[in-house]
Amino acid sequence: MSAPAMQRLDPALEARLRRHLEARYPAEGCGALIGRGDGPEAPWVITDIGEAPNAHAGDQNRRYLVPPQFQLQVERAARSSGQDVIGYYHSHPDHPARPSEHDRELAWPGYIYVIYSVAAGVAADLRAFALNDAGEFMEIAVRNREEL
Repeated sequence: MSAPAMQRLDPALEARLRRHLEARYPAEGCGALIGRGDGPEAPWVITDIGEAPNAHAGDQNRRYLVPPQFQLQVERAARSSGQDVIGYYHSHPDHPARPSEHDRELAWPGYIYVIYSVAAGVAADLRAFALNDAGEFMEIAVRNREEL
């Protein structure tokens, strides 16, 4: 992947994502990003989110796991509406919105990853990333409707 295109996120949808992650605090919240685009050829456009339960069996304040059965359900629902799961999101409670090594190890090429820093229960900083050809995260610009 060369330079990925910007990600577009509607302000109302971003507010819904923020509320979901704030409600999960101090645990990590997570879910799927539904929309279209692939990054290199066409900008990612997020049209919906799928709020997933955090199924991590250990410390949910530092790790998350999107359940496989949820992934199948959200993939089917997205396809039935003519869209795709284009990535995943999660929060970093009381930590910066930067991918950890653990995040990188679990990431898949071709997807966008949104990380929201939630400080003391308040969503503070949203950033987006995608893996490059070397398997390293590259930050992606996030724009909303008013900025386009």
